[in-house]
Amino acid sequence: MAICSFCNRNAILYQPYSCKLFCGKHLSDLTEKRVGSTMRKYGMVRNRSRIGVAVSGGKDSTTMLYIMHRLLRKDRSRTLIAITVDEGLRGYRDKSIRCARALCSKLGVEHHIYRFSEYAVKMDTLMRHPKPDPCTYCGVFRRWVLNLAAREHGLDAIAIGHNLDDVVQTFQMNIMRNEPLRIARYTPNGGIATCDEFVPRIRPLLTVPEREVMAYALHNGIPFHNGECPYAGLALRNPVREFINSMEAKYPGTKFRMLNTYLSLIDRLPAGAAQPIRKCKLCSEPSSSETCKRCELLSYAKCKGAKWSVAKKNA
Repeated sequence: MAICSFCNRNAILYQPYSCKLFCGKHLSDLTEKRVGSTMRKYGMVRNRSRIGVAVSGGKDSTTMLYIMHRLLRKDRSRTLIAITVDEGLRGYRDKSIRCARALCSKLGVEHHIYRFSEYAVKMDTLMRHPKPDPCTYCGVFRRWVLNLAAREHGLDAIAIGHNLDDVVQTFQMNIMRNEPLRIARYTPNGGIATCDEFVPRIRPLLTVPEREVMAYALHNGIPFHNGECPYAGLALRNPVREFINSMEAKYPGTKFRMLNTYLSLIDRLPAGAAQPIRKCKLCSEPSSSETCKRCELLSYAKCKGAKWSVAKKNA
């Protein structure tokens, strides 16, 4: 059994980019230090008293909630509130919701569940009809619901469990789609464009690799659902993930270098790089165009013959 590079305990993880071995304690210390440093560097909780945490029940979101709770538990000026979005994926999301509930109960964190069936349409229902990439629908609906939930609970920001891998994959996909200015809306702390109706998103796991998130969760006994979305195989993110992982295996540190490139570009974007935010003419939610993407996709699906009923709320 390999020994930790910092003590005599057994190692649970090897970092190829640092050439160091970590036991559970030293990995936990490093991970929490990284998250705390990221939150301070970007002012993620500065002047914010009610912080939302988007908790799906997967390893990233549950680990994020666990660490944020540890870092902020002595700060009585701040309150964590967990928000779970149920996309309507039978046999998948119901299992992860149980994990989210278990962790919130254990930590004593207020927990609220919002469902696609109330604001858009369940993904299982949608996938029975002609449609483009399911991740497009799911991502748009989820962001729309999260923003609505955050406003309803008076949140100053909502934390998203995007780890290092997620961020660099998104960055790469923006380049592949010739949408480089989208990074103006995908920053560590909110985005360049703001409006009163849009609740800023923060990304505390920005500098933590996915495999280290997994190791942290397992070592600390954090309940999480490790299943895969039944429609994940249709996503562009899959080949992008495989490509970046192969480059990381050959050239350790590639992901961190990609992250630094992404952050450097953000620093160089002018204030007007992002499209101005307005209100959707149909639902009055924040939008970069006359009609928000959620309403546009609902209308598109209807035109293609979808037979589900119109969303019950804010349609």
